[in-house]
Amino acid sequence: MIIHSYIKALQFVANDSWVNALWSATTFRWHPQSKAPPVMGLVFDDAVAGQRIFCDWAEEHGSADPLDEIRVAIVEGDVEGLRPGYTVHLSGDVEGILARATAEGVVVPNGQLPWMSRMNRMHPVPGSPPMLARFKEEFAMHREYMLAPVTRRGDGQLWFDVELGIVKHQVHFRHVSEIGDNDVDSVVKLGTVFAMPQDH
Repeated sequence: MIIHSYIKALQFVANDSWVNALWSATTFRWHPQSKAPPVMGLVFDDAVAGQRIFCDWAEEHGSADPLDEIRVAIVEGDVEGLRPGYTVHLSGDVEGILARATAEGVVVPNGQLPWMSRMNRMHPVPGSPPMLARFKEEFAMHREYMLAPVTRRGDGQLWFDVELGIVKHQVHFRHVSEIGDNDVDSVVKLGTVFAMPQDH
């Protein structure tokens, strides 16, 4: 029961479809007049596999993540061995997972939570629009955003599949300098192993 509850909560980041989806970039979109929450888009090279990740979540949880069990962190700052940029880190949120376990009457002993995370390293092109900065502004305004799959069309344009998006209310903005060895985001400092460089 304990493991089942945890796997259900981490269905998103543990999904086998990540292998074929190939998360190659992260991008952002917002309403021109800031009348709606912004969107954080995960750009997948394989559209079908990327959409499968979100479809599997929707089948279990719908379009929401009310306890923010999917933890989203954006870590800025230099990482040894990688070009300047920032890392988007997806993992399970321990507090959210434990909150769900409590709501379901499950007691989770210390050390019983397996772990999984996904990362994407972004390298903004000098002189390009400050997409991350604008996303931060829009999120601060709305305190809500949508996490959605994105694919490249034949003409090179990005398509946001908001129908499969997950509504979220928490994102952790951090700097690599504040992350210690036992920090949940310490894995981003091993960027050469996990990160997938991509310009936008």
